[in-house]
Amino acid sequence: MDLNEMKQEKSQLNNVLNKIKDAKDYLRKSIERVSSGTLERLRELRENPEMGFDFQILLEQLHEKNATFNYKDKYQRLEELSYLESEPYFARIDLMNHDENVKETVYIGKFGYTEDKPIITDWRAKIASVYYKYRYPQKNVEYETPEGRVVKDLTLKRTFEINKGELVKYYNNDIQFDENEIIVEKIKGRTGGVLEDIIATIQNDQLDIIESDPRQVCIVQGCVGSGKSTVAIHKLSHIFFNYPNYIRPERAVLVAKNQILVGYLSTLFPKLGIFDINYKTLRDMVVNVIFREELNIKVDLDFEQDTSRFDNKELESVQKKLSMVHTSVQNRINDIFNDPDLESFGGYKYSTLQSPYENLNEIIADLNEELDNQTELLKDNPKSIRVLFYKENIKNLRRAIRKVSKIKEEVKHHIFKRLLKDLKISESEILSYYQTLLYVYLYSQLMGFSKVQVYEYCVVDEGQDFSLLEYAVLNNFVLRGRFGIFGDLNQSLEDDGIDNWKNIKSVITEAKEAKTFELKTNYRSTRQIIDLANKVLSPFTDEYLPKSINREGNMPEITLFSKQEAMLSHFMDVLSTEIKDIDKSIGIICFDESKVEVLEQLLLKMGVKRELLIRLDSRKTISYIPKGIYIMSALDCKGLEFSKVHVLDLNLNKIHNYREARRAFVAITRAMNELHVYGVK
Repeated sequence: MDLNEMKQEKSQLNNVLNKIKDAKDYLRKSIERVSSGTLERLRELRENPEMGFDFQILLEQLHEKNATFNYKDKYQRLEELSYLESEPYFARIDLMNHDENVKETVYIGKFGYTEDKPIITDWRAKIASVYYKYRYPQKNVEYETPEGRVVKDLTLKRTFEINKGELVKYYNNDIQFDENEIIVEKIKGRTGGVLEDIIATIQNDQLDIIESDPRQVCIVQGCVGSGKSTVAIHKLSHIFFNYPNYIRPERAVLVAKNQILVGYLSTLFPKLGIFDINYKTLRDMVVNVIFREELNIKVDLDFEQDTSRFDNKELESVQKKLSMVHTSVQNRINDIFNDPDLESFGGYKYSTLQSPYENLNEIIADLNEELDNQTELLKDNPKSIRVLFYKENIKNLRRAIRKVSKIKEEVKHHIFKRLLKDLKISESEILSYYQTLLYVYLYSQLMGFSKVQVYEYCVVDEGQDFSLLEYAVLNNFVLRGRFGIFGDLNQSLEDDGIDNWKNIKSVITEAKEAKTFELKTNYRSTRQIIDLANKVLSPFTDEYLPKSINREGNMPEITLFSKQEAMLSHFMDVLSTEIKDIDKSIGIICFDESKVEVLEQLLLKMGVKRELLIRLDSRKTISYIPKGIYIMSALDCKGLEFSKVHVLDLNLNKIHNYREARRAFVAITRAMNELHVYGVK
């Protein structure tokens, strides 16, 4: 580092920090009329991501009471300024204009800050993409603006390390500089247990995904540890910044398979300034539909959760039956308006993009509107020469409405029930998860949802674990196929998960034109852990194996015991030392699910504080912390990461098939820095 440059950068940082402090003080004073109790409650809810719904309600209440003041925006801005006080920016780029020979210096941060001119540029701004796309200074770099493409020379690319408002050092990213060093350095400081933002280290292949058009289906095959879930959430942040009129946070949703993942992913939203997005499981969405649409069914969603028998053949069969219903209804509508007396009221264009019921409702609405019009004309012109004409029209319109209404009733009470019967679904019985999904799918296709508002964008995390039927249902909750689907086929643990991304195209029409991406590099684990993981999986597949960034660490410790008792005794001895100073996240993954509760009780008896011991349950919302002990079954560990991982009851010498290898692979790759595997011979 050049000492003069360092001095200038420190001066620049101090000037920016003073501006941020002044702006924050001014904003804080402007909201002093909020009672201290309310502010304290806001802070409490803000610090617990799982309380996001309550946080949003309180902000909305304040906003409604003081609409002109807009508490919601001001509180969010206060949050952003508070973050900028600690780390206002992480990078600088200098751009030279070809024509005017004028240098433009841009400081890039997590959030933007502007006075008369930009002081800090938001990482999501178009000009900031230059920092991510170009590895070192060079001529003719490009970026997009609302006015079109801009070409300039990148004369400086600089990365900063700022800690609590203090400039520690800076790096000039030149042709000799290895940017992996920054990534490795950042990972070293992470404790795991919660997701961290990657704004300062976004890679070019990740940026392509983040910047891809959200109005087009995006499918990402990301190897384990490639940051796909983190990229997904950064993509949402980028969308809300660049497409505010098309996609709003409150009308977007992140969907995961279980509550463990939903809660875990939600830990990153507040760090990116996202407070009002929806995050749900598909179960949550299905229950919401049943409630809002007032469907008269009883369900047990814990029964028959395997939906694998709804394969492509079954899908084609159901779609063929639905197509026949569309054709039949359309023909019957045509027959009605082929009647010479009713022909003049026809002309309605039937759409197979809507359900038959919705088509019929629109026809009835149009006919009723015309009926009101003719009735009004008759009322206003009782002595007109056209009275008989009005009366004839009214009579014919009522006849047409009766005929169309009859078809509508048949769709709801006969055709729908007949299709249910064909699929062995009885509304009088308690429906399993599989039957409920089929019911909701058929209902959406024949009747459509009248009280459920569709989402403007949907991110699906661990997309390989969703079945064909689940995608068919989910597609009805999202506007025009606006999906970002993220997953890894090598981490599929569900019996009914998809085995090829192309299968999605059969249920999401827009996916036929999907933009597809692949992430190949693992940024989570040390090279030694990745080598072991690939060794486990490679006998069964050579596809989508993770590539390491060569972050060095200790060799994984693999220990086999002659008896279960010896394994458990040794493991508890190891833990007795670790629990004395819990300074990171520690994951305990049990291949024998019965050990989860046993270990939880043993650790509590050993003196581990309840708030530092977290048992993961796929049906419950979890509060995640960066330093603590997590206990879970092997099926519940997917998508998570921990600094240190202990895997129990896994003998790597006794893996016989691809499914068993995937389970071991997933468990092993939860570890960032240290891995211990215990098994019985």
